[in-house]
Amino acid sequence: MPPVRREITEALAALDRGMPSALLVELDERTRASGAFAQLTAAARAAAHAVVVVPARESDELSATSALLEVLAGSDTGDADGGAIADRVAELLDARSHDAPVVVVIENARWTDPATLLALRTLPERLRHLPVLWAVGVEPGSSRVDRVVAALRRIGAVTVPPEPPGWDAVAGGPAALLKVGSVIGIEFDPDVAARMLGTSVGSLLPEIDAALAGGVLVDNGPTLRFADARFRDDLYGSLPSSVRRALHHEVARHTMAWPGGEAAAVRHLARSTGRLSDEDLGMVRGAVGRLATVSPEDAAELAFQVSELFAGADPHRVEFLITGATHLGRTSRVGEALSILEHLQVSGLATTEEARLRLVAAHLHQAAGDDHEAMDHVTHALALPTLDAHVELALLKVRAAGHVNLGETDAAIRVSRPLLSTARSSADPATRVSADLFASQLAFSQAKVTAAIELAEQAASGVEVSATRPLHAPRIPELWLATVLLSSDRADEAADLLLEGQRHYERRGLGWSAPYWHTVRAIERWMCDELDDAAAEAETALEVADRLDIVRTRRLTRAVLAVIEVDRGRVDDARRALDGATLPRRPNAFDIWTAAAHLRLAPDSADDAHRWLDRHGNRARLMSLPPRLWPSLVVPGRPGRRLRDVLCEIGRAAHDQRVVMAAVETATSADRRSASTRAVATGERATSGWAALTASERRVARLVAEGHTNRAIAERLHVSVHTVGTHLRHAFTKLDINTRVELTRVALLQGDVAGDA
Repeated sequence: MPPVRREITEALAALDRGMPSALLVELDERTRASGAFAQLTAAARAAAHAVVVVPARESDELSATSALLEVLAGSDTGDADGGAIADRVAELLDARSHDAPVVVVIENARWTDPATLLALRTLPERLRHLPVLWAVGVEPGSSRVDRVVAALRRIGAVTVPPEPPGWDAVAGGPAALLKVGSVIGIEFDPDVAARMLGTSVGSLLPEIDAALAGGVLVDNGPTLRFADARFRDDLYGSLPSSVRRALHHEVARHTMAWPGGEAAAVRHLARSTGRLSDEDLGMVRGAVGRLATVSPEDAAELAFQVSELFAGADPHRVEFLITGATHLGRTSRVGEALSILEHLQVSGLATTEEARLRLVAAHLHQAAGDDHEAMDHVTHALALPTLDAHVELALLKVRAAGHVNLGETDAAIRVSRPLLSTARSSADPATRVSADLFASQLAFSQAKVTAAIELAEQAASGVEVSATRPLHAPRIPELWLATVLLSSDRADEAADLLLEGQRHYERRGLGWSAPYWHTVRAIERWMCDELDDAAAEAETALEVADRLDIVRTRRLTRAVLAVIEVDRGRVDDARRALDGATLPRRPNAFDIWTAAAHLRLAPDSADDAHRWLDRHGNRARLMSLPPRLWPSLVVPGRPGRRLRDVLCEIGRAAHDQRVVMAAVETATSADRRSASTRAVATGERATSGWAALTASERRVARLVAEGHTNRAIAERLHVSVHTVGTHLRHAFTKLDINTRVELTRVALLQGDVAGDA
């Protein structure tokens, strides 16, 4: 066996020192494999390291499960979305690394399932304090793994080039077996090939033996594998398009009946003809839906690929384009999703198709915070003749939500009254919960805080929300209830509710809700004057939103962080958090928070924010801010007469809430001399060393020194694992260290390790 390659030796040496490392293993263009993995795993096992190997399987590309999680935890991984899967992988790697350094091998990232790709994009940086070596096989020119490569390079990944070829190019002619095999995949079952050729495996033995002897195929146990991927690609490309599509359809027919063969069947159906049966279409729709819970972006790409099987006016083409845009709109590519919908020729669509298109466009515009555009689409759709009852109901829900978001309370009441009546008589518990949540939101927008709390409590006790029973964020019952409680006399209860929610949301398969939990938790910590913890929660919300490509929360979270940083005395950080955010002429969701942040930052000079608030600060928008912020919105000598009137209206509506009444009285007092109602943090804090750590960062550091995992620390401190990670990153930066071993050494030098934890 050749000597172990230098890149592998150095990576393992770093691992022995407790340092993370990463290898980008360039795969041979012919074999799409690398001998470096065999060297790495052998050397790692010899050093008593834990080794986790995810094999290369072409069909995994469209799988809704995570191969990495299955290897780590077993086959029963339960229902979860991509974010929850990444969290579970992080937890398992954290636990394993306490016993021995861990080597994670991904043989071919291009074929890896979306959930594992998400973990590879996010965990190397998040777990850089652990002794984990990431070895990932990459093919030249594969854009699917660009973000994985970028993430690994950020932790100093070293490239392992392919081995020089040690044998001549393969020989052998393109026999029927090889042509069919090239369609099935780089690795194929000879039994499937024989069935497609209408013969038995026995009759193909001479051809198989010749291909093996000539180096065209390799015996891979139960399957055969092309020795040279380029040969296979050329052979596949030489087939007429119509033949390829027909063969893909046949392969799908043979594989869909296999246990676990659905992902492979869908992969072939997406490359087949447009003559898909109802059973085929049902399988594809199901696969897109399952994939969307793990990776909306990959689900969208699959839907777009299937849409190309149909002609321009075919209803199935429109269906899959709209489905693809729906899932793409859940990522940071909302603009692209809207562009796809806008390029569909509305004039040529049937009423049902146009109504669904406009419904999806309205949802996307609302997700992007543009309620005005959303309402335009709803108006056009509701004017269409003979609307489907379910689509009409969905459009009316969007309209009602739009009225609430725009502060048009009277209109929201008119639209929602019949909707709520129908929903509350539904036999579906989730529908009734959704109705109670909306009714609570509507009551809250009218400053009827007590009624809003009662309805939110009713919703929270109504049904368990999970990945299989979804509600759109932020209307998770417990999360909305906590939000309402923060504006009431029962704010202490919100803290308990948020603590419990943060610890359990990922277990319900609701990883996508993480940015909302952390943002509301940041507001709650700010209200309790725990400013360092509030900033950590807001930073965590932004980090998780970026990792999960969740767009809607970012503007809100940045404004919340800016308010917190001002109160911490960090004005420059507050400006960076706002990131040049401006106030539009047509207000959208969360703009009120941006205005409040501008006023918090410069109360005496933010004239644009003062004028914007006096014009657009209606009851519903002001209620979306904690009452504690209201006094800072009204500055003597600045525009604000109308704003004071609205605050007085809120006081009359919420007369039974002491917190609200006190805030209104302070904000509208004629003899107020200052726009601020709280002291801003003063004094110099160290920027490096142990003295620079916040109390929470010291608690985390000491628990690390005691040997606890991130999960155990999160349970101990009643926060999420994401927040623990944020505290650790801050501690590493301030202490100029990189590993848990170094952090343990520093914490022990401080003495009394168990005393403050």
